[in-house]
Amino acid sequence: MNREEFIKKLFEGAARAGITECEAYFSDGESFDVDVLDGEIKEYSVSESKGVCLRGLYAGRMGYASTQVEDESSVDMLVEGVKTNAMLLETDEGESIFEGSKEYPQVDTFNESILSVSPETKIAQALEMEELVKARDPRVARVDGCEISTAVREIRIVNSKGMDVQGKSSSYGAVVAPVVIGEDGKPGMDYQFSFSKDPDKLDIAGLSQKAVDEAIGKLGATSVPSGQYECVFRRDAAGQLLRTFAGVFSGESARKGMSLLKGREGEKIASDCVTLTDDPLLMDAPATGAFDAEGVARFSKDVIKSGTFMTLLHNRLTAKEAGCATTANASKAGYSGKVAVAPSNMFIRPGEITPEKLYAQVGDGIIITQLQGTHSGANPISGDFSLAAKGYLIEAGKQGRPVEQITVAGNFFEILKSIKAVADDLEFDMPGSSAIASPTIYVGTISIAGI
Repeated sequence: MNREEFIKKLFEGAARAGITECEAYFSDGESFDVDVLDGEIKEYSVSESKGVCLRGLYAGRMGYASTQVEDESSVDMLVEGVKTNAMLLETDEGESIFEGSKEYPQVDTFNESILSVSPETKIAQALEMEELVKARDPRVARVDGCEISTAVREIRIVNSKGMDVQGKSSSYGAVVAPVVIGEDGKPGMDYQFSFSKDPDKLDIAGLSQKAVDEAIGKLGATSVPSGQYECVFRRDAAGQLLRTFAGVFSGESARKGMSLLKGREGEKIASDCVTLTDDPLLMDAPATGAFDAEGVARFSKDVIKSGTFMTLLHNRLTAKEAGCATTANASKAGYSGKVAVAPSNMFIRPGEITPEKLYAQVGDGIIITQLQGTHSGANPISGDFSLAAKGYLIEAGKQGRPVEQITVAGNFFEILKSIKAVADDLEFDMPGSSAIASPTIYVGTISIAGI
């Protein structure tokens, strides 16, 4: 049974069963991954995945069912699954099927050249990357991870109201994790990832150099005296912090009483230099796409504009309850997941100065480059955090010695208000259905616990 015939039978079966409106969400993907160690292949995998989720209104409630098989028997299973799931719900949450947008943006998310790169070429790239890391510095003891991965994913949403949209995306990525040994015999390690939609733009030489230099930079790290420090969150740590508290910008969190930003649109909540944007149309970003998980045409929007809170992120249900329009941020955690809310490419807009010039503004202080324990040391509702951290001192306006065994404590909402400067080094790291990033930010004085 081909897909078009499957869709026809599925919708006919749903209608006969009393499902008043329904939607089929298809996900097809294929991935490749190779990890090498000491010149040999450590792990190698090639996989394909596919699945379909049927959601539909039965007795006024939205039920969900999913399968990986598209055949005659799956039609009845999906239809009965939707009915059963709908009847298990205690209340009607108000979900509905979307008839489709009038027009959709044109975005380039798939690079066909990824299909022409052979497995042998990818393996050779992984082996080359390991050699580049080892040759970079004699202090490199080993490479704990050296991986090339590719992925292609296609989404199609078809519903009984006439909507039929589809999109295809690709990614080509590399991961490397060198371990170096200092003069005192203590190890240092770093982990770097890079991706591109274009195989020719993946810079494994630059990635290898960056990973080794970062690992060596951490050698000899010690703690610092406890106290108040002028503080910079480097782009990687700033991105970690933003990802940890990204839920406060969700209309779904607000609906559940888990966001302090509910009803505060138009209020000043951040420094003038802070503009937080969610842009699903950003070229060369990880989570770019023309439509969200409900088939709504996506568009760019400022969540915070020059310090003023503009909007929560919404799907159609959370927008309906908030009395506003959807921001096209419906998401699904896999094809079988319920419709939720998530960012696309969400980031603090970069400034116009380099991180080095930002350090010069600080004078003396501390750079945070890594946060640990965000799952347990941060309260995603209040914004309070107390996290183990690593980084560097800033001495006379320049990056100084490495620092570890410290704890940084503060409040995310207060950080937003205290940001003094934003650097120009925005960079997205990981592909996925959501991507959250930040440039380096100077946040003023913060509490550091050390020795």
